[in-house]
Amino acid sequence: MSRGAAPAALLALSAVALTACGNTVDRQDLETKIADFVQRQTGTTIDVHCPDGVKADKGARVRCTTVLSGAPTDIDIEFVGGGHFRITSTRLQGS
Repeated sequence: MSRGAAPAALLALSAVALTACGNTVDRQDLETKIADFVQRQTGTTIDVHCPDGVKADKGARVRCTTVLSGAPTDIDIEFVGGGHFRITSTRLQGS
């Protein structure tokens, strides 16, 4: 997969449900769900890193990071309500 193809392929994600404690997302659950989706879509295994203390409020956005095809990549997500999120963009870091 080319460097440009991997990030573009992620935009097809529909809303995915997360485990939350109150209003705060379980960081490991979020990272795992993103990594599982990428693996299903691209066949690529990745490690995703998201910040701690993410709130699952509707409209809240967060940036997670990974390495796709050898390139550091940002994955932006938005919470759409009910503990669900969608990937809104992926881009190579520094671009």
